[in-house]
Amino acid sequence: MRDKRPSKTAAFCEKAFSYDAHAIVQKEAADWLAKWLPEPNEFERCLELGAGTGLFTEHLIERFAHLEVSDASSAMLEVCNRRAPGLHQRTRNAWTQQNDPQSWDYLTSSSLLQWAPNPKACLGYWKALLREGGRILCGFFADPSLPEMNSILEGESPVTWRSTEKWIAAVESNGLNVKRIEVDTRRYNYESPLHFWKSLHGTGATVSQRMQPSQMLSLFRNYEARFSNDFGVYATWTFCRLEISLD
Repeated sequence: MRDKRPSKTAAFCEKAFSYDAHAIVQKEAADWLAKWLPEPNEFERCLELGAGTGLFTEHLIERFAHLEVSDASSAMLEVCNRRAPGLHQRTRNAWTQQNDPQSWDYLTSSSLLQWAPNPKACLGYWKALLREGGRILCGFFADPSLPEMNSILEGESPVTWRSTEKWIAAVESNGLNVKRIEVDTRRYNYESPLHFWKSLHGTGATVSQRMQPSQMLSLFRNYEARFSNDFGVYATWTFCRLEISLD
């Protein structure tokens, strides 16, 4: 049977005005990634891809003479503009070839790249945007992330998490260089499996098939039985930050 759920872009668009209420993990990932940003004015022109509601945009504003924030969802950009008004905005699909080659000194994204359908092709498109001496800084979720849920859903998790080795291979296959890479695995507590599930879907993540109510109840029971603690239940996320250079 054909999956009639909306695309990931549409799913994120639908969550634009409620995203921040659930994006605790994404906010911490953005703050962690920001520690690797360059000094102000070290690079002039910066393009942020997948800006979403602007959780990472806030860290970029004072660092670049020219900053463009972009996202595939116009609704997300509307919320981003409320957080960081007056910035140049543009709707862009980060997974496709862009029409402004060699226009940017610095490319960045936070909590985006894990959704790339083809990381090798995507990084090739991003490379084409860079001027000589340019850099890419991206933060994303890597393997192992949500191993608890993955073990229960048996392959029906929201995304196929990739290892750091696979990310490095995608970078190097494009003739790019890994300047530095680092991972940080963190455990988050949730009041119940239902609260965890709502937080996941509240940020636009969806599983690959719809679940019947009986299946959902079984999932919650299994999750609570196997991954409970004094706070309710827990889920593990692995953050990855990656800096890439042309030279």
